[in-house]
Amino acid sequence: MINKQRFLSSMIGLGLSMSAHASTVVSFEDISPNDLADGYGGISGWSALGSVGIADKDLGGNGHKALYGHEGMLSFDHAPVVFQGTYYKAYSVPQDQFPLTAIELWYQDTMVYSLQYSTPTSSLEWLASGYSGLIDKIYFRGGIRGFSIDDLTYDANVSAVPLPASWVVFTGGLAMLGFTRRRIGS
Repeated sequence: MINKQRFLSSMIGLGLSMSAHASTVVSFEDISPNDLADGYGGISGWSALGSVGIADKDLGGNGHKALYGHEGMLSFDHAPVVFQGTYYKAYSVPQDQFPLTAIELWYQDTMVYSLQYSTPTSSLEWLASGYSGLIDKIYFRGGIRGFSIDDLTYDANVSAVPLPASWVVFTGGLAMLGFTRRRIGS
């Protein structure tokens, strides 16, 4: 009897975990300077950012390396995703351009959200997304001398609707649990 209860508990846990997903954090810590290629971090279009490189010094993100670039669009290889945020800093932004539209989130060739960089700082600051919808591209804009990012964070393996298999397993587990409880009671 205990084995049946363990089996049912594991089925319910499996059903719930099938819809869970983990965040991807692109930290730039595991790549050499100027060695960035499409597909790194599940993202393509790195060269479109213009004069892209990896800085070897700590700019205030979470590690000792950060990406710097000028402006451009990146595509997520396993789109759609949910963008969580990134550490960001713009360089040499004229005062009349504040707040700067630093990041634009795109889905199916339509801009769906933008993030503002409101005050210049000496180090990278976390720009949380504030948008929980799906995206497939992200556009970065910097100041006259570009921008830096670190710990670009997104959730992959998301879908607009729950996966049918996870609901079947979950519902089946609940039905079996109810059946077992009813059988024990009689």
